[in-house]
Amino acid sequence: MSLTSAPRSRRFRIPGPVIAGVVLLALIIAGVAAWQMRPKAPKDPYRTAAVEQGDLTKTVSASGTLQALVTVEVGSQISGQIKQVLVDFNDVVVKGQVMAILDPQTYVSRVRQSQANVNSSGAGLKQAQANAAKAKADYDRAKFLFDKGITAQAALDTAKAAHLVALANVEAARAAISQSQAAMSINQLDLGRTTIVAPIAGVVVDRQIEPGQTVAASLSAPILFKIAQDLSKLEVKITVDEADIGQVREGQAVKFTVDAFPDDTFEGLVTQVRKQPETSSNVVAYIVLAEAENPGGKLLPGMTANADIVVERRRNVVKVPAAALRWKPVDASAATPRTSGASGAANGAQGQSGQGDRQGGGAGNRVLAELDLDAGQKAKAEAIFAEVRQKAMAAGASGGDRRKVMREAMEGAFVKLEPILKPEQKTKLVAVRARLAAQQGQRRGGMTAGMVYVLRKDKPEAVPVRVGATDGSFTEIVGALKAGDEVITGGGPKAKLTTPGGGMPGSSPVRVRM
Repeated sequence: MSLTSAPRSRRFRIPGPVIAGVVLLALIIAGVAAWQMRPKAPKDPYRTAAVEQGDLTKTVSASGTLQALVTVEVGSQISGQIKQVLVDFNDVVVKGQVMAILDPQTYVSRVRQSQANVNSSGAGLKQAQANAAKAKADYDRAKFLFDKGITAQAALDTAKAAHLVALANVEAARAAISQSQAAMSINQLDLGRTTIVAPIAGVVVDRQIEPGQTVAASLSAPILFKIAQDLSKLEVKITVDEADIGQVREGQAVKFTVDAFPDDTFEGLVTQVRKQPETSSNVVAYIVLAEAENPGGKLLPGMTANADIVVERRRNVVKVPAAALRWKPVDASAATPRTSGASGAANGAQGQSGQGDRQGGGAGNRVLAELDLDAGQKAKAEAIFAEVRQKAMAAGASGGDRRKVMREAMEGAFVKLEPILKPEQKTKLVAVRARLAAQQGQRRGGMTAGMVYVLRKDKPEAVPVRVGATDGSFTEIVGALKAGDEVITGGGPKAKLTTPGGGMPGSSPVRVRM
């Protein structure tokens, strides 16, 4: 009997790619679970600041250098060797004070030579006069003899010519004396220039010579000293960018600091706005000069000044931190003022279309159409705007400021209208009010429309305002806010980052093949 082996049982084997796919899928599920269970980042609370009321100063910031009001460069008109230097840096000098002396020997010799030439010319004049006297006697004798018929006409003519030549020699001798005297005056003047004197009273701020140094004055006078006339006042030379120069005017106040005294603020006034441009690296700027007091002599010429030119002062205005106008909530797109259709709504609100008001209040109808009210809301809103029209008509009949009355009435109508609106309609109303504020701003000193947000029931609520001047830190506003109100300047929920596919940031679709 033959023994046969029992049949082997078949084992179920899972293909390797399937196992890899299952493992990969499990890793993805674990990653998603870990992502969902990660610690939540703490919410950034809203940061608020109070609305203030006070003065606001708009300035143009620029840098410059200090210089004396009057600076005189003292030079030498002649060449020579410096024999003595009698003043030093920071010395106070008076007008006419001797500051330096050049070696005068060369110029003394020239004066003596000129004096000798004058003396020689004087002797030449005397000789010419003597010759003229002799020629005159000869001429008189020749004329006497000619009158007696003793000599011929030729002898008389010769004597006359000799006399005239002698007289001309006398005039030439006199001219030589004048010439020699002029040359001596020049040499005496040069001798006087060997003494360098102060042309004005002031302080020596620069000295460029030492005893024994040779001064060569050829085409230009070498500079020996610089004198600042009066350091009790200084001039600030400010370089202002071309974008800001249009706001700068003479007489405007200037505040500046210097690095040497960072805690001190100095003040001055703009005295000149130069129209000559200065271009450096394709940047155009203009020079503005300002005069400032120098209390205690602290300020020195050449210091760098960080200047603020006051171009506008606003007294007792409502102002908010500039950050409040920059902050926007994550879902602020619906409250962003639109520009299309602004003209019609604004003009109606301003009461500029009198015919529209007479025909049934076009302004109110346009506002109501934008809010998309239902029948009940529309009935209440029409009653509110009917009151606005009545006030406008009454103002026109009494000769009052119809625009002002219309503007105030519209603001009151918006306040009454808001409680009957739905949340999405309130958002549209914010946009309408912002457009009206923008149109009013164009008629009031160039103010523009803006938006700030306040916290109402822990949620940001948009408040349209008109934006005026700013000093960089605070900005003037006109609107429904008053001093003490809190506006949002930062914080709040952050926008969620999503990928085009709707997944988590940084994730990508994964395909698993079984």
